[in-house]
Amino acid sequence: MSSWSTMSSEHPQKTSALVAAITAIVMALAAYAQEPRWFSAWSAAHNVGLVVDGLDGGSVRLIVRPTLSGRSLRVKFANTRANTPAVFSSAFVGVAGSGAAIVPGTSRRLTFSGAQGLTLAPEESAWSDAVGFDVKAFQRLAVSLDITSASDVSMDTLALVTTYRAAGHHAAETSANGFAPILPNAPDSRVDEYPMYWLAALDVESPSAAGTIVAVGDSWIDGRCSTTESGRVRPDLYQRWIDVLAERLAAERSKEPRAVVNAGIAGNRIIPGGGNGPPLLQRLDRDVLERAGATHVIFLQGMNDLGGGATAAQVTAAMQQVIDRVHARGLVIVGGTLFPLARPDRARWPSQMDAQRLAVNDWIRTTAGFDRVIDFDRLMSGGPVYEGSQSLKPGFACDDDVHPNAAGYRAMGEFVDLRLFDKR
Repeated sequence: MSSWSTMSSEHPQKTSALVAAITAIVMALAAYAQEPRWFSAWSAAHNVGLVVDGLDGGSVRLIVRPTLSGRSLRVKFANTRANTPAVFSSAFVGVAGSGAAIVPGTSRRLTFSGAQGLTLAPEESAWSDAVGFDVKAFQRLAVSLDITSASDVSMDTLALVTTYRAAGHHAAETSANGFAPILPNAPDSRVDEYPMYWLAALDVESPSAAGTIVAVGDSWIDGRCSTTESGRVRPDLYQRWIDVLAERLAAERSKEPRAVVNAGIAGNRIIPGGGNGPPLLQRLDRDVLERAGATHVIFLQGMNDLGGGATAAQVTAAMQQVIDRVHARGLVIVGGTLFPLARPDRARWPSQMDAQRLAVNDWIRTTAGFDRVIDFDRLMSGGPVYEGSQSLKPGFACDDDVHPNAAGYRAMGEFVDLRLFDKR
């Protein structure tokens, strides 16, 4: 007779108590699984602080597109790259309508520890209080700020969405009246980039989401050239490869929903000492590891380090530090191989640099501690060889022969095996 059967027949009271205890544990775990938790549904990594004139006493309206549904939201505002304080008298969030308009009846006031206003010192960030809101994945939201005073603005310069500003305080209004888009050639915007002022993250509360996938890297994550048409950058198209990935994941109706958020900075490096924005080894905690509900990290970076003179050994050593820190948080890290950058003029990518790239890729495929690998090099290579250096596959290259075009980014998003993000 089994030990369980013996106990059941000889100690009915103990058996009954054990069954009751197990049942209570199972019920508690089931209840916990249904409790709403916070997940990062949209994010932006700030790369610079720029002086913007004429903001005092005005308003801005900022458009975000969360990739996960939820029943409450909270918004993170950051002044991390600015040298002067930013003071806001009020903030609102609502469903974005046409242009700068907000769908009537959807606007909600944001508060900060109960207060309507917020002051951010340089290098400081703050979360809004949670507010009940029916967030729908891929439905655009508008965050509006009334500005008391601000000059040096912390921002993501390659947001690729239209930001609006107005003279006077209009954050509480749903109308677009008074708001005008910040154009790519405006004095307060870097050419052809469309900046995102102050916003760093939007989280949603969900009882059913499986987690957030954080994509970190440089311009290949941030989508340089993804909306360039006939040499002109168009905003509000959402054609990064991670946008394609998010939409594919959302279409998997049989699985728990997952968010994909952007932690890329164009021109960024892993190793301190150059590049655009804080190097990844310095910003990893803030932009990646602290994202709510994160379960996976996609890591595609290193070309700017090689282009700046780093060796393959230096880049792989830095990559391993990132891998180790991600693993220390209990997250899965998916590495991407680096695709080619040769151009007809060879001005910026000689064969010696390509040899370093190939060495890094060999390490990623065979030696690195990545949990999984996406071999983007295999997908994107296949163009002409310029004096020993590979170039991008024809039809996938932007005008600069460095970044993918819209077709290339779509191919990347469709190339990713969705099973990479299944639970361990």
